[in-house]
Amino acid sequence: MILPWSLLAQDYYLEFEGTAADLREVEKYNIEKKSGDSLILFNQVIDLQQNLQEQGFLSVNIEPFWKDNNHLLATVRLGDRFQWLKLAQGNVDAVMLQKIGYKEKFYLNKPFHYREVSQLMIKLIRFSGDSGYPFASVRLDSVQIHDAAVSAQLAYDSGPHITFDSVVLTGQIKINPRFLQAYLRIQPGASFSETVIEDLPDRIKKLPYLRITEKPLLTFQNDQASTYLSLQSTNANQIDGVIGFLPNAKGEGGLLLTGQFNLLLQNMFGSGRSLGLQWESFKQESQLLNINFYQPILFRSPIDLDLKFKLLKEDSTFVNRSFNLDLGYSYQRHFVGFYTHLKTARLPSSSLLEDITTFPDLADFNLNQFGGTYRWDNLDNYLDPKAGFRIFTRASTGTKKIRKNSAISDSLYQEVDLESNQFSWEVELHGFIPLSKHWVIASKWSGGGVYNSRLFFNDLFRLGGIKSLRGFSESTFFADNFAYSTIEPRFFFETGSYLFVFYDQAWWLRYTMENNSFEDRPSGFGAGISLTTSAGIFNFVWAVGSSKIQEIGFDQSKIHFGYISRF
Repeated sequence: MILPWSLLAQDYYLEFEGTAADLREVEKYNIEKKSGDSLILFNQVIDLQQNLQEQGFLSVNIEPFWKDNNHLLATVRLGDRFQWLKLAQGNVDAVMLQKIGYKEKFYLNKPFHYREVSQLMIKLIRFSGDSGYPFASVRLDSVQIHDAAVSAQLAYDSGPHITFDSVVLTGQIKINPRFLQAYLRIQPGASFSETVIEDLPDRIKKLPYLRITEKPLLTFQNDQASTYLSLQSTNANQIDGVIGFLPNAKGEGGLLLTGQFNLLLQNMFGSGRSLGLQWESFKQESQLLNINFYQPILFRSPIDLDLKFKLLKEDSTFVNRSFNLDLGYSYQRHFVGFYTHLKTARLPSSSLLEDITTFPDLADFNLNQFGGTYRWDNLDNYLDPKAGFRIFTRASTGTKKIRKNSAISDSLYQEVDLESNQFSWEVELHGFIPLSKHWVIASKWSGGGVYNSRLFFNDLFRLGGIKSLRGFSESTFFADNFAYSTIEPRFFFETGSYLFVFYDQAWWLRYTMENNSFEDRPSGFGAGISLTTSAGIFNFVWAVGSSKIQEIGFDQSKIHFGYISRF
């Protein structure tokens, strides 16, 4: 026999009964009274009783029963709404209560909310666990209830004071134990902290040259805590290069060979220090050199030091040199830093400036800036992430001083402000979304801007190439403001090896100067492969782009070969 659909898919109804005052309180929760699923209605009744108890109706009683096959009737008896008469601090230290946000006035003739009391106790235990008392306990004492009014006081037992003893390392690793203890914030003799212990896996994960193989083990003996870590060294040092074949922009036929070389040495001498070197030749007579030195836990303090030097030579037009000194502090997944940025811009060839009648769009200047950096991430892996997000942002402000060039007439400098304020910012967001065992969506959004009353070409950001807008030559675009995004589906056919396609789109790319302006929204697409072998990582990328200055076409394709060796 086939039942009619109207009998198979029936609606269920919920009704409350009780005093007018009780029903008015129930109506505040906007409960669904009709549903095609009877379990939804029944669970709402259970949740309602818990919510009413949380709001101080400690003796509330709700009795649901089925009046007929599709009619659920719930009888409500709220009872009295309890209030705090007083919650005294008892024997808890006043300074400790102040730090967790307790004030006695919050509990004087206020509605009784059990969750507030529970959260207060949890905060107190948590604060104790981070202050060297992991075995602390707290309870309500001298509880009195009269006419629905509750009075009580806190009773606290700190337990023994525990200090960190040592970090015991197991496994074959190359690391200075003193550096690791300072990095993990486990200093012998310091007060025990539960938060420090909970953060251990995440902090170790941020060290690309170490891998944790077992869950940390904690033991307590003679009021001291010992931490046992099972670690394994990983190959995190990198040496890689990329060779690019681009159409010759000077129209002489053939291909232009470009190149890039990167060297990254991590955990030098087991101290956590790293040294990076990057060299690029992205077009004829143009080169880029980056040198980076990173020292975490400077003098065993929680401060990290980052030094950067950059040299950019743009054919025969200008040379930029910049130096950055960054000092930062990391906490859990957050990093906050402050930095100073020093930049000098010089015009190497005075012959280009002869006989000019207007001030050029290039200048010699010195730029001194100070700024801040913020970074956050929850990546699952720092060398080869497959899940998580990373956010990076920085902003700076300072003074730009234009230096007079002997090849430029002094009269032209009269129309230029030789000293002015300059502001800049940058933001990057990386995302890795796993769709299945084999598919991961990698994405990126990047933006930035630089602002001054008189900008020059050697002030601007440089975009284009394998690290930004693929399908274009390295550093093709100048921009004072830019924003672009990338989406890259990856298919992993084995561990560390994947095929990918990508699409890059600039949403905002422009510059505006005294004698020049430009605006474009270039886009690019392509495909490639990243192949991990015992000898290293091989990369092949094919890309083609379209913009105002480059028509889309296979004759404008960019092909990049890359090799990364980790040791």
